[in-house]
Amino acid sequence: RQARPRTPWSDPRPSIRHPQARRTATTASFAPPAPTSPAATATPVASDSAVAQSGPTIVADPYAGDLRSDPAADTLPVSYSPSAAAIVRRGVAYGEDPAQRIDLHLPEQSGAPVIVYLHAGGWIAGGPHEVPDVILRFIERGYAVASVGYRLAPEHPFPAPVDDVRNALRFLVDALGADGAIDTDRLVLAGASAGAHLATLVAATDGATSATIDALVAMVGPSDLTTFVDQDHPWARSLTEAFLGCSPCGPEILLAASPTTHLHDQLPPAYFAYGLNDGLVDLHTQGQRIATVWAQSSGAGNTFLDVVDDRGHNLDVTSINQRALEAFIERAVGRV
Repeated sequence: RQARPRTPWSDPRPSIRHPQARRTATTASFAPPAPTSPAATATPVASDSAVAQSGPTIVADPYAGDLRSDPAADTLPVSYSPSAAAIVRRGVAYGEDPAQRIDLHLPEQSGAPVIVYLHAGGWIAGGPHEVPDVILRFIERGYAVASVGYRLAPEHPFPAPVDDVRNALRFLVDALGADGAIDTDRLVLAGASAGAHLATLVAATDGATSATIDALVAMVGPSDLTTFVDQDHPWARSLTEAFLGCSPCGPEILLAASPTTHLHDQLPPAYFAYGLNDGLVDLHTQGQRIATVWAQSSGAGNTFLDVVDDRGHNLDVTSINQRALEAFIERAVGRV
């Protein structure tokens, strides 16, 4: 596909330096490269003024009037349902397995930019019907939402779910992008928890798909399985081992399945969101870790970290900085 012209990102809030040309495709490989990053450990969460130039932009302290302090200030209610605003096509098959299905939420106008969403569920549960309000709110703003189901562990361990996400992206581009129903030249890949892990891994290795990912939105996702597997939580090890199909799992496969292993200087802009009180996916070893090395790999202005002080593993429109997220996505797809 031909690259489209890019507009520099110049708004200081958020301040993002957008690539001027479409990124060069990279060859995806799950073989872990030799460690090269100097950021072996995560840095502590800091305020905007204290963040080093090489680190992510912290958006934990939102500017006045956002949804955390005044939910009524936004044009959409917190309990927003897309049923009246979208055409919903459920169970669109992109493969033969029953799990390989996509639920499409389409706005009335054709050619809409698309948010491809990957559901939560610890790699072992969930389905495309589970889309959070954080994502559904974008339908009324003229976005299509494609919620992708993928095969689940332990029956289908890594890399099967990753392969499914890539195949779903190819399907969306080839089958739906070609007929103009959605604009796959403006594509945001998003996910929560296990889905955020898969989204981040695919975004870091998107040379294996026919889609170019313009931005990543990852909420409460594990990013470094070498530390997540030892997280002091009763689910961390069992979920990791079910996902990877091993017990115990050696360092090679833990590294291969970790997004932090595959970073490079052609990464898309990323918006990461984590709860400060998350007992399962730790902010420091997972959230701050991925945001820091993503920023060091692709540029500090390319990476945002939304830290929700009073929340754990579940984030919604009343907790995440929705206005900063909306500004981030609008700029990623070139709408402002």
